[in-house]
Amino acid sequence: MIAHIMTSVSRGGLELYVRELILKLHGAKIPQVIVCDTNAFMVNEMRALGIPVEFIRSGSRYSPLRMARLRAIDRERRVTVWHSHQRDDMILVALAFFFRKAWRPEGRRRHGGRLRGGRKGFRHIFSLYMGFARKKDLLHRLVYRRIEKLVTTSHLMNTLALQRLPVKPEQIICIRYGRDQAAFKVLPQKIRAVKKSLGLKPKQKLVISLSRLDPMKGVREFAEAARFTDNKMRGRFLFVQIGERTIIGFDSEKKPIYLPESDDVYKQLVAFDRGARSTARFKLLPFQKDFIPFLLAADYFVLGSYDEMYSLSMIDAMMAGCFVIGTNNGGTVEQLADARGLLIDAKSATAIAAALEQAEHSPALRHKMQKAAQHWVMQEHTWRAVLPQWLVVYDAK
Repeated sequence: MIAHIMTSVSRGGLELYVRELILKLHGAKIPQVIVCDTNAFMVNEMRALGIPVEFIRSGSRYSPLRMARLRAIDRERRVTVWHSHQRDDMILVALAFFFRKAWRPEGRRRHGGRLRGGRKGFRHIFSLYMGFARKKDLLHRLVYRRIEKLVTTSHLMNTLALQRLPVKPEQIICIRYGRDQAAFKVLPQKIRAVKKSLGLKPKQKLVISLSRLDPMKGVREFAEAARFTDNKMRGRFLFVQIGERTIIGFDSEKKPIYLPESDDVYKQLVAFDRGARSTARFKLLPFQKDFIPFLLAADYFVLGSYDEMYSLSMIDAMMAGCFVIGTNNGGTVEQLADARGLLIDAKSATAIAAALEQAEHSPALRHKMQKAAQHWVMQEHTWRAVLPQWLVVYDAK
């Protein structure tokens, strides 16, 4: 039994990906239990599929009561592997089972081709999706030594993890994001309907950004770039920002509480949207559950993040065939290597505008990069390639 602990109540790329991983494992008949907050967006869906859900109250990663709750779930569900997906959750799990003997591969026995038991040793896998600073203090040395595997989606991030975190090479593994390529086979009329709903004019190019509405994601610069390109290229581009504010909790009336800086940038984008309506150069859309038709309708995708570890939306944009532009930092450098897109400086609206102009004036280069990006993502990021790697990690083959 794999226990996924995911206490975030937001609905960003990280949370959506954890949901998809759980669904793919469910399709492979892997027993799982979800440990989450009562306000997590995926609760009803998981229950409808028959995947058990256990709740844990919000609170400190050092809370004895929350640790006791994890130990109770561990006993009742006979958990064999804990899989944490956020740093605070990782620390909570590591401390909750700090005195349990760690699992060792040579101590396992096989039964009918699969591994049996699992109660004799503690197994903890931590997926690291976000950027990280140097963490080699006593607390982190204690908790990271309790992790069997630290999983990232980027070889570059694995190298940085060895430099910044108290982990050993044998603990680290790279497993790419998995994507379902069949989901990108969308009927043409659905794509046309998206373009019509956006009011896209004939010969106008659609530029998409898909991310949480957070200043660190570069959403403000993306909106400002709409003005720069409109002044130079006379309405050739329509910029569309899709996303929602970061939710950090809910009040007594179950209304979301937003991260203050995320709420501030949202208000700025709303004002920009209203001011741009007469020129049709920028639109702000809320989170779209069915976002793939928007990417398929787009000509360009922009990731303006200040420090992105490894962007899931970039992968989706490549799979959809967009020409991709990303900031020259973090795992984005790895994603756009070998001429798969254009790298630009972060925190610069003019850099976004200049990259779009360069791509528009160089159609041969643009098509070559699009083809390279799509080929690479189909090799590295399909679930057919990724899911077997997770099954090996869970079973420790």
